[in-house]
Amino acid sequence: MQPSSRAITHDQKLLRRDAILAVAMMRFADTPYDELIMDAIASDADVAKGTLYLYFRSKEELFLALYERELGRWFDALDAALVKNRGSASFDSVVQLMGASLQERPAFLRLMAILHTVLERNLNHATALSFKTSLKDRVLHTGTLLESCLPFLKPGQGADLLLKINALVIGFQHLAKPSKVMAEVLRQPQLELFRVDLTQQLLGTLRLLLMGLAYQAKYGHEK
Repeated sequence: MQPSSRAITHDQKLLRRDAILAVAMMRFADTPYDELIMDAIASDADVAKGTLYLYFRSKEELFLALYERELGRWFDALDAALVKNRGSASFDSVVQLMGASLQERPAFLRLMAILHTVLERNLNHATALSFKTSLKDRVLHTGTLLESCLPFLKPGQGADLLLKINALVIGFQHLAKPSKVMAEVLRQPQLELFRVDLTQQLLGTLRLLLMGLAYQAKYGHEK
């Protein structure tokens, strides 16, 4: 495929950036991250490899941008649902809301699983600082909405809850998506214990976590 001419205007650059991210997401949907190569992404996005590196200085930076986009979409959907249910939500409804919003985003879950171990590596200081600053703003905002839906949450506990959910997703995602060899091994009936359903385990653990926070708010710390 012959790469198209270099984008000139700001709008053209934004469109080209979006096109690159769309291609990366399409390839990531059915290809492990380690097997993806920048050359193929550039070809599918109809840009020269050199042009691709003008937008994203590394593969990690490209997929970090993809993670940020998907994270923003998840937060937007979650925020809208929390605002709608403000004042009438139970922790069961919040658990189901969280579970449903994540279950319909399998690629985002995979990106979450490699964020700390892969995507945050090889970033320059400016990119890393910008990412974490933006992430902090979104976590605090959505955390406050969680607190408005769940009155037993104290100020700051909503953001802390989101960080714990992130950790749960990372852990359960790794357990639920083992290597091909391990997946084959775990088909043995006697090893059923190690087969993990991501959604089931996430929802169950999140529910227990919220129950614990509600109990703590009502009865306080045991002496």
